Amino acid sequence: MPRDPEHVKAFLRSLTPEQREEGNRIEREEAERQHARFRDAYVEGKCYLCGDPFDQMRSSTPCSHWLLRRCRFKKQDFPRIFSEYDYINIAAFLRWCANQEVFLRNINDLKEERSDRKVISCTIKWKNIEWTFDCTTNDLRGHGTGHSAVPHYHFQMRIDGRRFIDFNDFHIPFSDRDLFHLSVRDEPWIHQGFGAGGAGMEEATSVDPEKVLEFLEPCSSEDEAAYRMSTIVEATDKPLSGDELHEIFQEAKRTNKSVAYLLQQRLRGRARVQTVISPSEAVPAIAARKENKPR
Repeated sequence: MPRDPEHVKAFLRSLTPEQREEGNRIEREEAERQHARFRDAYVEGKCYLCGDPFDQMRSSTPCSHWLLRRCRFKKQDFPRIFSEYDYINIAAFLRWCANQEVFLRNINDLKEERSDRKVISCTIKWKNIEWTFDCTTNDLRGHGTGHSAVPHYHFQMRIDGRRFIDFNDFHIPFSDRDLFHLSVRDEPWIHQGFGAGGAGMEEATSVDPEKVLEFLEPCSSEDEAAYRMSTIVEATDKPLSGDELHEIFQEAKRTNKSVAYLLQQRLRGRARVQTVISPSEAVPAIAARKENKPR
């Protein structure tokens, strides 16, 4: 597989729309098959990649599930994992685990929260663990000598907020497959991602706001929410009665619909209803990493 991004883009642009859609369809279906296997194994407390329970660690079979730290995984074991699995494999597995616990909210990959120099900047939370993937344009080109001279990314792992793996511990090389996907990441007709099972807050905030309001189910606690909504209601003609507003709140509880959605439906033509949708405070912050200066 060619590493030259322009070579790759030229090839993809030569494909017909039908060929591009077929390629995207095959990718989606494969991701769905893999995720279905993962989900079936996860509910049994097992890893779909190696078949072992999460609390077991066979030294002869390095596996991404070691990063869940339910076994005796140590920092010095990490190179054995990234020698076996590339960035896409590791990130997909950890994203899928995070979404099994709480969908969307546990994955902060928001583009608005990263600088233009970042190619990858994402923090993933699962139970008491946080993992962060980080790659700058400088890292993607390769810089300096030794392990940093090739295109690479950095990884951080925290357990109960305590240091376990630091960004500067490893320069993790991208595979040819990783480089292929990164080279076409800005092409609008290439549908990239980690499948629905690996979606994070970037995808959550890219959904049509009207659809979010219509299908969102309220949470009993803000700590469980992916979104935070603030709604302003301004009557355009006659004042709104407190009884009607109370009735709307009761209907929201009874139907498990968002108050914002019902306000828009019930008060259409009688009031201006404006709702601001933003990520919840419960979304983990993206761990900061100091960028190395180009040499």
